[in-house]
Amino acid sequence: MGFNTQLKFVDLLGCMCESWVIYSFWYLRWSVYWKSIVLASLHNGYSEHEKLLLILRRFYYLYWIAGKTLSKVKQLSFNLIKWVKENKSIEFIENEINTKIKADNIINLAKDNLSSEDIYNTAWSKPLLLLIEYGITDDSKLSFIELSKDLHLEHILPKKYKSFPEWDHITDEVAMDWLNSGGNLTLLSGKKNIEASNNPFDQKINVYRGKGKYQDKDTSITAFEMTKQIVSDFEQNKYNKEWTEQAIEDRYDWFCKKVEDILNISCEDE
Repeated sequence: MGFNTQLKFVDLLGCMCESWVIYSFWYLRWSVYWKSIVLASLHNGYSEHEKLLLILRRFYYLYWIAGKTLSKVKQLSFNLIKWVKENKSIEFIENEINTKIKADNIINLAKDNLSSEDIYNTAWSKPLLLLIEYGITDDSKLSFIELSKDLHLEHILPKKYKSFPEWDHITDEVAMDWLNSGGNLTLLSGKKNIEASNNPFDQKINVYRGKGKYQDKDTSITAFEMTKQIVSDFEQNKYNKEWTEQAIEDRYDWFCKKVEDILNISCEDE
């Protein structure tokens, strides 16, 4: 079958597979390449297909987060198609990928970007949080989350924190360090995000719980598990029902641990 037909076949396959690993591929750049490798694996009945998916996901996400362009992954992508067709062992493929990752210093570059004071304005921040969301969602509730205008990155400590006395415990120095970091971002639907916006923490919690002014249209707690955790901490009086520097630091540690699990890297030195 033709190349476009092959890609449509992979699209269909991805829609049919209730797997968060498969879902995580749909946010990636360079889709022609990863789709071609996956198709080659399926077409040739590659015995280590599931492990190959994990290795591929790690490879492409690390290069994306590290800030690399297509030129850095193109040749290896062609090689991967060839190796899969030749039924090279998964150990061989993983070793070749790891060798290139090391040669390009990708791990350190990715870790630098992940620990940046501003991941909010990166193209990969929302997809990465979606990968974390999939990882903490019960399989029975698993469904694909589309990258759309209705999906927002929510600043828990708001950008305009100075507008409310309830945020007086946050210094400018703390805000500068943490506002756009992985410790202060979560996922929220469009209407809830618009309403939560720049408000005191307790008002944000009410919005997360579906008790804002849109309650006649959306009375449910946010569907995102990572945001439900914030509500749960509030209800348990953790951090005295405030979003403090300690809360942000703890959230950042949680974020790092989830990223470590997904990308198989250690962020301890960060």
